[in-house]
Amino acid sequence: MSRHNILLISAIWFLLILLWSCKEENQKVYHKIEGKTMGTTYHITFDGANPEAIQTGVDSLLKYINLSMSTYIDSSTISRINKADSMYCYAQKDDPHFSIVFEKSAEVKSSTSGAFDPSIMPLVNYYGFGYTEKKKVEKADTTRINELLALLRFDEISLSGPDEKGMICITKPAKGVQLDFSAIAKGYGVDKVGEYLESNGIRNYMVEIGGEVRALGLNDKNKEWVIGINRPSEDASPNEIELPIKISNRAVATSGNYRNAYESKGKRFAHIIDPKTGFSRPTDILSATVIAKDCMTADAYATAFMVMGIEKSLELIEQLNDMEACFLYDLEGDGVFEFKISSGFSNYLLHNEQK
Repeated sequence: MSRHNILLISAIWFLLILLWSCKEENQKVYHKIEGKTMGTTYHITFDGANPEAIQTGVDSLLKYINLSMSTYIDSSTISRINKADSMYCYAQKDDPHFSIVFEKSAEVKSSTSGAFDPSIMPLVNYYGFGYTEKKKVEKADTTRINELLALLRFDEISLSGPDEKGMICITKPAKGVQLDFSAIAKGYGVDKVGEYLESNGIRNYMVEIGGEVRALGLNDKNKEWVIGINRPSEDASPNEIELPIKISNRAVATSGNYRNAYESKGKRFAHIIDPKTGFSRPTDILSATVIAKDCMTADAYATAFMVMGIEKSLELIEQLNDMEACFLYDLEGDGVFEFKISSGFSNYLLHNEQK
């Protein structure tokens, strides 16, 4: 073999080793962490280093969000507001979360004509879905429901500040007026965890808290993240998927009445309550899934759509910017589910060849 050929082969081997080395260095390593928060669980998949440190940061962040919005923690900001006679003030540095969720709630309430109303707490407790004693309603008391409806006065609750001392004050019109952010808090938590990951240089992740999801970049197969819309049935397992979708740089939230509900004396009571009538009655939607840029927005609208019904929800979603929705229902009551989607939702459907 000539010296020229030996040098050529050596150069090729050197180039291959160099390319392989670069491939190894650039290969992404994905981690999975999980835990408990907000009365449910979280699951996070991401590429990056130090999963133990990331989980410590996530747990700490979610703890502080709970201390802002959990009605099950007596010392939380929302619990102190709910117990106050008329006003409660707190330092913004101690709770930077509450005012953000309050303002988003006001925005969604306005755009849904009141279908989303965070002052629903008195009725949530009445039906046994809140922080008070879990007592089933045997028969809806119309007189009592009307009394509680009079406490749904979210538009009369004001938030002011921060003032020069960094204090924020919440003023409410009556002692019995109470707030419940359970229909938006998980989505907000998902967003804040996503922002935390990004602040640590992570550009590929999927964050899920209680079924609400935010995804950025690509998964470990270098493809968009695949999210499953659950089969909307009481006897379906959490892993039973009715409709798979693919997302990247988007958030997804699903709301439904098929699990958090109970029957009493032949009547069914569901945890999503109509703020206009005060009754806990399922609409024609079994589950509503919303895709948006942030999970807080998706979470709130998914709940509102359950109250509004299919036709009004479809009409509204087409008017909202950069949002899509899918509604599952069972028209015949035979367990065969059908769905209606907004005009752009099909872009997120996972086609057969991608399964």
